[in-house]
Amino acid sequence: MKPIDPTIATDAIHVVNGPRQRDYAHPRINFQRIADLWSPIFGITVTPEQVALAMIQVKVAREINRHTRDNLVDLVGYTLTLDACRED
Repeated sequence: MKPIDPTIATDAIHVVNGPRQRDYAHPRINFQRIADLWSPIFGITVTPEQVALAMIQVKVAREINRHTRDNLVDLVGYTLTLDACRED
């Protein structure tokens, strides 16, 4: 059996705490911007947490279509950003 690859999580942590946060701000701020744009499109109030969950599903859909390491790194990354968006 293939062993668990810890570099997937390490890479995700690096990306969300480094380049992505530098480029787009803290996930809660960035996902609030996205939520504010999505809300009128969907006709409901979208939360930053829902943005993170939706982005996780985007990566799941892409992984179903074709496996890439990037999909796995992004899945971990979006899970980390979901946690960062939570206020508890």
